[in-house]
Amino acid sequence: MPRLRAERGAGVVYTRDWVVDLMLDLLGYDEKADLGADTIVEPGCGDGAFLRRIVPRLLRSAEAYGRPIQDLSTAIRAYELDARVAGIARESVVETLVAYGVSQEHSARLADRWVVEGDFLLGELGDQVQWVVGNPPYVRVEETSAEEYAKYRAKWKTMTGRADVYIGFYEASLSLLKPGGQLCFICADRWMHNQYGAGLRKHIIEDFALRALIEVHDADVFDVPVAAYPAITLIQRAGHTSTALATANPHFDEEGAQRLVQWWNSPDRRDKTDDAFSASVLRGQFRSDGSWPSGPPERLRLIADLEKRFPSLSEVGVSVGVGMATGADNVYVVTEPGDVEQQFVKEAIGPADLKHGLVVWSGRYIISPWDGPVLADLTGYPGLAAYFESHRKALEARYVAKRNPDVWWRTIDRPPVDEYRGRKLVVADIHDRIEPVLDEDGRWPLHSAYYLTSTDWDIEVLGGYLLSDLAGAFVAAYSVKMANGHLRISGQYLKKIRLPTYSEVSESVRRELAAAFRARDRRRASRAAAAATSDSTLRTGDSPPRD
Repeated sequence: MPRLRAERGAGVVYTRDWVVDLMLDLLGYDEKADLGADTIVEPGCGDGAFLRRIVPRLLRSAEAYGRPIQDLSTAIRAYELDARVAGIARESVVETLVAYGVSQEHSARLADRWVVEGDFLLGELGDQVQWVVGNPPYVRVEETSAEEYAKYRAKWKTMTGRADVYIGFYEASLSLLKPGGQLCFICADRWMHNQYGAGLRKHIIEDFALRALIEVHDADVFDVPVAAYPAITLIQRAGHTSTALATANPHFDEEGAQRLVQWWNSPDRRDKTDDAFSASVLRGQFRSDGSWPSGPPERLRLIADLEKRFPSLSEVGVSVGVGMATGADNVYVVTEPGDVEQQFVKEAIGPADLKHGLVVWSGRYIISPWDGPVLADLTGYPGLAAYFESHRKALEARYVAKRNPDVWWRTIDRPPVDEYRGRKLVVADIHDRIEPVLDEDGRWPLHSAYYLTSTDWDIEVLGGYLLSDLAGAFVAAYSVKMANGHLRISGQYLKKIRLPTYSEVSESVRRELAAAFRARDRRRASRAAAAATSDSTLRTGDSPPRD
């Protein structure tokens, strides 16, 4: 079974054979086609597990089309970096071929041609091909030598930021596709949501067609549990028209995969809800300049509709900010401020202070070096000066202090005091859903929290909207999922939420949203948010077409 490197470097885990068969079926790599007329590439073949599913299909096709065995020497290219593992892959290929009646001599010759020992990302890739399939190694930046990683980044331009190595595998594999050629990978879906995947997303949207996206987070697709949140992507070098979307549930198995293939091969691909999955077709394409949504097709349809009809938070007078970054919370965040002058002691608020929809303050303070918008001169404040001097070594070790050695006591961020001072909604950065909490006491948010203010929306009405399932759908679709199943609710994902302008929301709906927020009634908030967005007077266009 093909491999996926575990997220924490715990070694290699394997994809179940029926999942490989699903991927090959999506590619159309079966004996009905003349497979020997072209080439399939597997960029990280490991011990030959993918090959054991590919080779029988190729042999059956060759028999159906009358192709002799010796004509198949260019039908497969499988790469493996580790010489020992490549040898095991060749032995596996020989064993498979011999079992199908191929002579030992021809089997050994084909295995030598098909399995290429070397670094897929740095070697010569050869001619363009019709198919690429596999499970690219999930290798984190920390697991790669600096020299090797620099070579990868120099060659594959979508590897930006702290991109994991599989980003390079995507770009290299896509470069191999001839017109009409297709790639099918099973891989962690972080690149669809986070910053380091931006270059790859843009490359795909501008130059390829995302034909299918199958989320298999909850399905038992590997031989051991992994925290990689995998998805299957089918990408074609062609013009884009639509994307088939599917979400597998925990009941997704070999039979469910076969039914999904039947739906995929059906001429109309109508919306389908199966015991093991849901599937639909989304017309148009994702944006190239942002993260891609994921999740059940019905959620993605809802989001596509709302994105077409409504503005974003920032366009309706809502501001999203992140709490103060200090660079040394162990110095700046305290429970006992001591002799520090009172004007520099600010009550702090973070996720630990947000409980059951209320602020339950834990007694922490931020020792702020700022006097309003101006950095304080320590010579005028002996208490503040003495406190920071006692921690000078730790503060000077920070990057911000090395860059500004004359003001080594400054924090990374300059606090937007006016925003902190007013009524605001505070949201924890990691949670299983959006839980907006009202702060009316002007506390300063820590960097692990986000806060929302508005010039247009009443803050409690906005809180009700954010509490709704409708707002939650945006964050669930766009955000990165953590190993514990929680969502990273960062500002960039909150800003994805769409809503009407405040003037377009009726007074009765405003009252419902505010009441739902105060009562922490998510169901009531969801009904009110649905009413706000379904009002016929708010519609500016039709929903995307359905199949």
